Amino acid sequence: MTKHSSPKPRVFYHVTFQPYRRLPVLYDEVEAYLREALPRIAKRGEFTVIEIGVVPTHVHLLIEKAPWANLLRIIAEIQAVTSNEILEKFPELALDMKVERFWAEGYHYVRHTEKSLDTVRQYIRNQKQHHGIE
Repeated sequence: MTKHSSPKPRVFYHVTFQPYRRLPVLYDEVEAYLREALPRIAKRGEFTVIEIGVVPTHVHLLIEKAPWANLLRIIAEIQAVTSNEILEKFPELALDMKVERFWAEGYHYVRHTEKSLDTVRQYIRNQKQHHGIE
């Protein structure tokens, strides 16, 4: 009798968060930075970034995490690393925003199943159209 390994459970979350005071600062260079940085940060942790949606006032992420990984710790790491790097990379932004921490406190997340992935991916991809930017 052979033992069949059961498929690894997959855990997906749609996460959103925003810059301090929801200031509309996530344009061009900052968006490009986030699209580069988020997968890089994910390589260090127990998660992967599946989809990224950026509009000037907030970020949408679809992530897959290990079932044992702590989602709140993942979000805290993403925010801490990107906050520090954004403020270093774009010092004029820190002056304009008058902040020492780029992201507002708090975030929102919703757990998804494989059945809802296509829908949430499409929603995240279409954020600019949804907000009338494209």
